[in-house]
Amino acid sequence: MTEPPNFQYTPLPPVNTYAILAAVFAFVVFPPLGIYFGGKAKEQIAQSGERGIELANVGVIAGWILSVLFGLFIIVWCGLVGTAVFGVFNGAN
Repeated sequence: MTEPPNFQYTPLPPVNTYAILAAVFAFVVFPPLGIYFGGKAKEQIAQSGERGIELANVGVIAGWILSVLFGLFIIVWCGLVGTAVFGVFNGAN
């Protein structure tokens, strides 16, 4: 009678902390921090073999997209406020 094969449980490597922070910061806190932490996470994952490359990529991509959108919002907002302020001053003369 043959014995069944012996299967051993091998634990998964941990998820990189910077990768988690990259995704959280990109969406919740400040998008450029998502870009920074995503880049650092990719470096650490390449060296250590940890999990989380997907989270790091999400942090970098979402960080860039949301940073551009935030920058465009600031430019449009400044234009509208500038038009309103200078429009009031020009109309008062």
